[in-house]
Amino acid sequence: MSPNNQDFEVLIVDDDEMTVFLHDIYVKEDDFHPSPIHFYNGKDAVDYFNTYFNVKRHYCILLDINMPILDGWEVMDEILEKGMDKNVSVIILTSSINTADRINAKKYDMVIDYVEKPLTVDHLSKIKSQDKIKDFFS
Repeated sequence: MSPNNQDFEVLIVDDDEMTVFLHDIYVKEDDFHPSPIHFYNGKDAVDYFNTYFNVKRHYCILLDINMPILDGWEVMDEILEKGMDKNVSVIILTSSINTADRINAKKYDMVIDYVEKPLTVDHLSKIKSQDKIKDFFS
């Protein structure tokens, strides 16, 4: 069952166009969300939040760590700084196998999963059961 679009938004934030394309397909195929929004750098995602953030919505970000302009850590820091984090769930999607990145991700309460690329439909199905977002899929 797809979530109610009025209450739940999905953002794919990654500087690699092919990755964004694939993740978009998976998100739609798994009924995770019918129309995710794409950003190819962290600054554009932060600008979107600064303009369109709505406290009545929940945002799920599929977030790459290593990107130009603003990286994934900086995106999450901006969200925290603006007090938007209670409405945001982040799935870190990265090619990084660095243990320090996994440890750093645990410092952010908004991070609900850490996935080494590529994301799969099976993994999306598991993410739907995460406490912070499961109500959007029932």
